[in-house]
Order: sequence, then C-alpha cells, then structure tokens
Amino acid sequence: MRLEGVTMASPRYILRVSVEVHDQNPISGLESEQLIPIGSLRVKVTQRGSHLILQAEDFDSEDDAKAFLPQIKVGLWSLALQHNIAFSPSFARREIIRSTDPEAAAYNFANLCIPVEGQLQPLHGNTDEGGYTIFPSHENIVFFSLGKSTARGGASWPAIENTLREGMQRSRQMMTEFESNLPTVFDLYLSHFYENTIQARFLTLIMALEVIAPVIDKHHTVMPLLAEFETKLEATIQVTSDKDALSALKSLQEELRFRKGISISQRLRSLILNEESLNASEREDLAKKIGDAYGLRSTMLHDGISDAQKLSEAMDTTLRAVKLILRARLGLST
Repeated sequence: MRLEGVTMASPRYILRVSVEVHDQNPISGLESEQLIPIGSLRVKVTQRGSHLILQAEDFDSEDDAKAFLPQIKVGLWSLALQHNIAFSPSFARREIIRSTDPEAAAYNFANLCIPVEGQLQPLHGNTDEGGYTIFPSHENIVFFSLGKSTARGGASWPAIENTLREGMQRSRQMMTEFESNLPTVFDLYLSHFYENTIQARFLTLIMALEVIAPVIDKHHTVMPLLAEFETKLEATIQVTSDKDALSALKSLQEELRFRKGISISQRLRSLILNEESLNASEREDLAKKIGDAYGLRSTMLHDGISDAQKLSEAMDTTLRAVKLILRARLGLST
C-alpha cells in the first residue's frame, strides 16, 4: 500500500518597517493604504498616528526579506531630502512575542482592547511599533503604539509616492556603491531637524560632512618622514618600562595615526571640489565657504562664541552642502 503525501506550500514572508515621523504635518492623502510596485513586489504604505509604515510581502525567505531593507531605507532617506520629512532613524529589528494559543490570544485581545466585528482571527504575536519585523505571511501580528497623533496636511501622497518609488528602485541599482558610513550621515542629517538651537544644528551638519569626507594622506614628501618617526616611536615603546612614559608614548603613537591624513578642513574642501554635479566655479565657491564654516566651528568649540550673522550664513552653506552630497549619493536631482 502506498501513502499519498500532501505537499505543503513553502511559507512566504513579510518585511514591515515602521518609523516615527516627527514632522508637525504628516502626509496628506494617506488616510487609506497605498501600493507601490517595485519590480515583482508590492510595497504597502500606511500612516498610523505618528508612524509611517512600509510593508513588502511575498518573499521566499527571511533572508530575502531582510535583503530588501536597504531599499526601504533609501526610499525613506529620499523623503527626508526631497520633502524635509524627518523621522526617527531607528531600524532595529523588533522581537515578536509569540502566542502559545493564537485563538485564545485573539479572544483576550478583543476583550481588553477594541471589540472585533465578524469572525475573530487567531493572534500569533505582538510587538511595538518602530523598527522592522519579519514574519510569515499567514501570521496575524499586532503592533502597539503609544505615539502622539498629529494633524495632517503636509506633503501630499502623489509626491511622496513618486519619491519612495524612485528611492527604492534606485537603491536596487546602486546598492554596491553606497558607502558604509552613509547610514551614519543620514542619522546626523535627520537629527539636525530636532536640535533646539542653530548652534547645535550647525555642529550636527558639520559632523555629517566630516563622516562622509574622504580620508586623504598627506603629501608624498611627508609620508616617509612620518613612517620613519613611527618606526622609531615603536622601538622606543618596546624598551620603555616606566608606566607614565609608556602611556605618553602610546598616546603620541595614536595621535600620529591621525596625523597621516590631511586636515579635516582640507578633507571637507576636497569633498566639495570632487562633486561633479557642480561646475568648476560653483565647486570653488562652495568649497571656500565650507572651509570658512569649519573655521567658525573651531571658533565656537574653542572660544564658545560666534557672530550671529556669520553663524546663520555658515548654517545655510553647510545645509546646502550636506543635501547636495546626499542627493548625489542617492542619485537625486540637485
């Protein structure tokens, strides 16, 4: 006697990303769920209170779902650049608390929270809003949010849809070209929206430029001299036993590693001078202004004072430079 087996369909997976939007005016026209096609996938976009939610479905595995996360990030980064929609850049994975009895969990949830009309669906787990989750498509997961409600009326959905789509599609084409420090730069860019003073916003944006500026060695005539001194320094460290002297020598050794590169001010100028989206005269002008802005940054940190007019001009210059560089990195029009 032969037993006929039943072939079970392989499970499909969902990637759900939720970010808290801090703008006073969230997206208008997103009162109901919207769909954005990205290749063979469909990304659902919804707004729940102060959270913007992007959900991509029908992945073959958890790894495939996670591999799509960078494309969602780039879509959200594009929103921040194109529409000044600032959000909390928290992309940590949320742990789902699983239900041992999904049907009982659904019944308890319906009684404790909002009664559900119609047939009760089993509740497989719950977690908090914010960050990302990956789970099988057949599961019913509840997401809790204590976020504040805010008035609608900011950027309209058609513009948002276009930016999200282009950002996610562009990410797929340029994934290998992204610098590993790009997420940090965007974290700093997004953070500047929430600083309370122009001084803090300015310093935050300067830090963003520092992170993405290229590290360039000093002139080739200088490098052999530094290498020779480094060799002598290492030899001295090996024969030094005095604790204080050894600490001082190692501190000098650490400082020497940083001295191999050109100054931060020069790195920032180089960052702008290599920006192809500007013509030669525009690059020279912006590079000079960025150099002046960094000089003002040094004055602020060392002396604690700054001229209000100069600070305002430096802030405008630095914001323009950050957005210019980030737009270029994402392939957005400048």
